Amino acid sequence: MAKRKPRPPEPEILVAAIEGMESTYYISELRGEVRHVDDEAILDIVGRIERHDRRRSQYLGQRIEISLVCARSFGAEASTTPTGRPFLMSVQLRKGACSLMAYLPADAFWSLPAMISSGAVTHVEARFDKPRYGSGDLQSLYFATASKLDEIE
Repeated sequence: MAKRKPRPPEPEILVAAIEGMESTYYISELRGEVRHVDDEAILDIVGRIERHDRRRSQYLGQRIEISLVCARSFGAEASTTPTGRPFLMSVQLRKGACSLMAYLPADAFWSLPAMISSGAVTHVEARFDKPRYGSGDLQSLYFATASKLDEIE
């Protein structure tokens, strides 16, 4: 009889209220035999942790820095499509600093500032693996209002 695989552990959930944001943009061109352009935009969000699993209540009220990045590469030919694969990075939970980072697709990235400024998005929910030594792999991000997050709880 085959052994049952243990179920993966439930992700930890953290909810932060968005308090502010700042954007930066960088573009560069590599000139050589093959010319290409790279660009990178960063949306730095500052939030305050409002909810977290019982085991980590010491982080309630603590500031969290959320870095959302959009990076692309453009080839030398005009017909080359930009590349920039989205992926989730990690969550850092430490006494002095909490942070998380993710690379987003361009369309989602560029729409977020307006959604935040208009109040359509007020909170971020992050789901992640149980941290080891203060760091855990990010599984998902959900941007919504507090009332929307309360509906799914």
